[in-house]
Amino acid sequence: MTRARHPFSGVARLGLAALLLAGVVGPLAGQPLAASSPADALRPVVLPPVIPTVFGGDLRTLHRPEVSRGSSRPELEQPDVALPPPIAGSQEIHTAAPQTSAPAPSITFAGLDHAGWGAGYPPDTNGDVGPADYIQTVNVSVGIFRKTDGFRLAAFTFDTLFSSASTGTPCDNNNQGDPVVLYDPQANRWIISDLAWSNFTSGAMYQCFAVSKTGDPVSGGWFFYAVRTDPGGHLGDYPKLGVWPDGIYMSANMYSTTSLLFQHVKVWAFKRTDLESGAPLHGVSFDLPAKLHGVFIFGLLPSNLRGAAPPVGRPNLFASISGIYAVRIWKFHVDWVTPASSTFTGPSDVGGVDHFAVGPSTVPQRSPGNSLDTLTYRLMMQNQYRNLAGHESLWLAHTVGNGAVPNIASVRWYQINVTGGTVVTVQPLQQGTFNPNTIHRFMPSLAVDGLGDMAIGYSASSSTFYPSIRYAGRLVGDAPNTLGQGETTLWAGGGAQTNDCGGAKCTRWGDYSAMTVDPIDDCTFWYTQEYIGQTTTLGTGTVLGSWRTRIGSFRFPNC
Repeated sequence: MTRARHPFSGVARLGLAALLLAGVVGPLAGQPLAASSPADALRPVVLPPVIPTVFGGDLRTLHRPEVSRGSSRPELEQPDVALPPPIAGSQEIHTAAPQTSAPAPSITFAGLDHAGWGAGYPPDTNGDVGPADYIQTVNVSVGIFRKTDGFRLAAFTFDTLFSSASTGTPCDNNNQGDPVVLYDPQANRWIISDLAWSNFTSGAMYQCFAVSKTGDPVSGGWFFYAVRTDPGGHLGDYPKLGVWPDGIYMSANMYSTTSLLFQHVKVWAFKRTDLESGAPLHGVSFDLPAKLHGVFIFGLLPSNLRGAAPPVGRPNLFASISGIYAVRIWKFHVDWVTPASSTFTGPSDVGGVDHFAVGPSTVPQRSPGNSLDTLTYRLMMQNQYRNLAGHESLWLAHTVGNGAVPNIASVRWYQINVTGGTVVTVQPLQQGTFNPNTIHRFMPSLAVDGLGDMAIGYSASSSTFYPSIRYAGRLVGDAPNTLGQGETTLWAGGGAQTNDCGGAKCTRWGDYSAMTVDPIDDCTFWYTQEYIGQTTTLGTGTVLGSWRTRIGSFRFPNC
């Protein structure tokens, strides 16, 4: 999250921020964990309709304001989710060293940076790709790039965007970050969102949505929606969104604005056709319990559709991994005819998750860099849904430790079988931990192309080199549980993050990144993440490193 108008940092800004081979796994159905009594069943809250405002101009005409240079504040801590002892016989699996390298980038270009468009640390780099454009978001700005050559068509802050057609809410001038941008290929529309408030302690809290009126994000016009997420007292931190046929789904970790302690998770569904047509926006939300069977519920991600749609009526599938060696799946079914009949059920716990160690909380950079946060071991966006010839899967990634080489941050990934809408609870279809050497790899994001090939991007760092942007992957025909397409560098870092943030060493890094697939060919992967630019020594001897971002694409030759 970003701009901090609360006790931590005065006016600082920052981010709180199938196997498709036949016969691999049979359709064993898992039973959701039931509430202890009917009185404990989750009840939907039907949200009042939200009327949009409309911007009909060209985004290139928006003036460029001076971006206030803020510092970071500590990430709001997740609850105590220490893992229990591993199940007897469970192994910590490691992906074997690949025999070949993933293809080199076909194009890379500069994204937004701290010097021109940033507002503190970290940038919470995010982006998505459409037919002609790539849109990137950072704290607290948006950039639109022509994807053929990387030319920046427009850039502006969230405040400038929303104030162009005032909503009369904090979305106009008090956007705080945790940005997300999604392209919806079902309707050829763009969705850009972040959170806002005018008073951190008393609220009210809003989620701000800008939705393109057409497929042209530059001159096609936008609808603006300001959705109140809490009347005051709770902050929806780390909001994550997913596209689905019947809605745009969202989750957030709710924290007390006075104690800054985690309270519970909240989930929402917004009617997609309302959002993308400028109609009054209808929505449904659920407040989850803080714990289930003694385990905190934390860090849920809604499923995000790319490629072929799921069968009609399939509920959105939320995923989490928290406090147990299992991937937990919930089903969010919205009844848009009778919203009060909507349900949020689960979880179904996918066992057979191989043992892993919680990763180090920070990792080193080349001297004189500060240590960097890893956010181990929360799931990283997206919870990617793919329907390939009727085989339905969720693909997930997060940062873990490496039992073989202690305290090495490593990338862990999963493929979960959800064919037929049934969560197969025996084991993941695939899983692997990628750590071919002692370099730290963290903040992963993955995506899957139309053939079933997977690519995963991440930050890489060690005490001997600067944080860099890298990726690896697998082809659908590679051996199960392996990344057969080995590591390739998208962009090498040029410096170390050395600055102070609010009087303390700035450890914040990324919070998330974004791997997506081009909707035109369903083959080309696009990845964006931060790095540090070349260091500069001032006359005082101070060495400065300022975050920058990079956007790049590549594709596997078989696609």
